[in-house]
Amino acid sequence: MRGTLTASRSIVSPPGYSRVRDAIRDDIVDGYFGDESRLVISALCERYGVTAPPIREALNQLEVEGLVVLHANRGARVRAIDETFVTEIFDIRIMVEPEMVWRAASVATVEDVRDLDALQAKFEAAVIAKDPQAVSNCNRNFHLRVYDIKPNREVTRILGHQDALIRTLRNRYGYLAERVEEIIAEHRALVRAIEARDADQARAIERTHIEHSLADILRLMRSAKA
Repeated sequence: MRGTLTASRSIVSPPGYSRVRDAIRDDIVDGYFGDESRLVISALCERYGVTAPPIREALNQLEVEGLVVLHANRGARVRAIDETFVTEIFDIRIMVEPEMVWRAASVATVEDVRDLDALQAKFEAAVIAKDPQAVSNCNRNFHLRVYDIKPNREVTRILGHQDALIRTLRNRYGYLAERVEEIIAEHRALVRAIEARDADQARAIERTHIEHSLADILRLMRSAKA
């Protein structure tokens, strides 16, 4: 769970747009900017301690992610981060990621499997250490390595935009304890299916993995709202 927001969120120099983008994304998910609220350039400059160009570039990137809607001559507004939005993000992942896993399992090598086992070991070590940031990073690295077995750069780019939002949601809400244990079991099963070159089984495991992740986030969102 992230800490309480302060009155301002000054960006450490250099103020590259990516840092501004991440800070605005955090504030949107945290609820500092309410659903449908307008994002005024001058106010954003003051809050984040930067000039207008990185703010504009950050808003353009957040529009790609789906968090911000830009209107010509009317500025930007925040899109509602509600259950419908999050579910639709995961619907896309359910349609795409299992097929990436199927492709990977069809051609995986011994070296690929060895790398996945090593990355999974790091993930489990991060869980034992109770390090949320390391858990998030190791989870991401595990899945990226799977996709890299037989990559599709455009798919990876698109998923990367969504991944930034999901990681921010996880930074805010965390995981239910039972979900972490479930992830470990699902990752292990996925690696063994890839090792066996059982592409259909690997695809099924990945689909279930994403469905369980969505259910976990929605439960946490509902709990926080209640």
